[in-house]
Amino acid sequence: MKQWMAAALTAWLMAALTGCGAQPSASGPAAPVQTAEAAEPAGTGGAQKQEGHKVLIAYFTWAENTHVDDPSSVDPDASTSASVLPPGNTAKLAGWIQERTGGDLFSIRVKEPYSSNYDECLDRAAEEKQSGARPELTDHVAHMDDYDVIFLGYPNWWYTLPMPVMTFLESYDFSGKTVIPFCAHGTGGLAESVDDLRAALPASATVGRPIGVYRPDVDSAEPRIDEWLESAGW
Repeated sequence: MKQWMAAALTAWLMAALTGCGAQPSASGPAAPVQTAEAAEPAGTGGAQKQEGHKVLIAYFTWAENTHVDDPSSVDPDASTSASVLPPGNTAKLAGWIQERTGGDLFSIRVKEPYSSNYDECLDRAAEEKQSGARPELTDHVAHMDDYDVIFLGYPNWWYTLPMPVMTFLESYDFSGKTVIPFCAHGTGGLAESVDDLRAALPASATVGRPIGVYRPDVDSAEPRIDEWLESAGW
């Protein structure tokens, strides 16, 4: 009887702990479970303040990788077009992370800009994903070896990382570094992006707890970003 009660108590505690690890998904239509910040386990659990790190916040955003001839023609309320105007969605998230961590900002930019037309941009992104393209970038991070923590921001393009982000990842040695993903997404959530990020990194690199923010919620997401960072000790 004692053994049965002990087993039942253990099962109940495990279920309770699992439930505490999940966060509500962002408000919006049919946002899937994997959009929540807790899609990955927290590395530090917020047990102590992160100090003594050299931090880089690298991000890719459509708005800084395209050109809009007539910004006044863009409907800022349209979910398919709002992120084409600076600052882009991931740039907004990156700015809040920079304010809290004091890290250095780096915008990942391609030499061949994407179309400012949503469908045309998606078509090119699909072709690049299918072919495994590595678009050429305009800039290089100076002294990458000095950074031990890299916050990496990106939109969810076709359920994974944009191919320019893959170019960025393959341009440096991330051995022993911690890479912390943050993603602006539609209803696809984080999708396969974190798994694909982990596969692109060396085995000695650590992937920190990610956060996914639903695109329509980006403008009001600063408190979520603060909470996410604080929970990891930043």
